[in-house]
Order: sequence, then C-alpha cells, then structure tokens
Amino acid sequence: MKLSHINTDNLAPYLPDGLSHAVVAEGGKTIYLSGQLGWDEDGNIVGPELADQLAQAHINIKKILSEVGATAANIVRLNTYVANYCPEDGPVVGAANLKLFNGVIPASATLLGVQSLYAPDCRCEVEATVVV
Repeated sequence: MKLSHINTDNLAPYLPDGLSHAVVAEGGKTIYLSGQLGWDEDGNIVGPELADQLAQAHINIKKILSEVGATAANIVRLNTYVANYCPEDGPVVGAANLKLFNGVIPASATLLGVQSLYAPDCRCEVEATVVV
C-alpha cells in the first residue's frame, strides 16, 4: 500500500498544524475507526481538559491501530469533534495531532466544533480512516 501526501503551494500550509491537504491511498485495505473519546480502559473520562481527553482518544486510536496491524502513518483521514469549541481549542488539537503523528507526514484532517457529544463531560471525539 502506498500513501502520497498532498500539500500544495497553492493553499495555505496545513503541515505546521498537524494535517495534510489530501492523502492519496493506492492499494491496500481501508479500515474505518469509530469515534474515540477521552475514556480510559475502564470507561472513565480522563479529566476535564481538552488536551488530556485528546491524548487519551489518541491512545485509544493507537490501541485499535495495533490490533489491525497499523500505525499512525497509516491514517489517511482524521476527524476531530470538539464540544463547546472556542478558538483557543484549535492549537490544542493541532499540538495533539502533531504528537499522534510523531514526525510522520500527517493525514488529511477536519476539526469540527459541536454543541455536545455522547456524554456531558466529553470534550472531544476523534475518528480515523486507515489504509493498510
């Protein structure tokens, strides 16, 4: 499976914010991960802070990736939903994404502000599309 990350000079750069303009996947198998919350393995929210919940959601994603024989480098699409979004949340999401991708060229991504999520204390939900 081959991934090509597209970051055109004709648009504002996304790479510093932890995402690519587009990803082209050739061959392989596509896996769609359900949205992951900032819950630990016992189903408890890890804390009220967005950064903590994003870190846990990304840990949960990495656990699923491991189960399917993939890594963050195989993520082609990452959607992050943030409850009660405010502009200060954007850099928090960007920093979490950069940590998730840990030096590999990041996926195409979308950040969406929403009114609420599954549970009242959930600040974020992250879903991914993976190609292996």
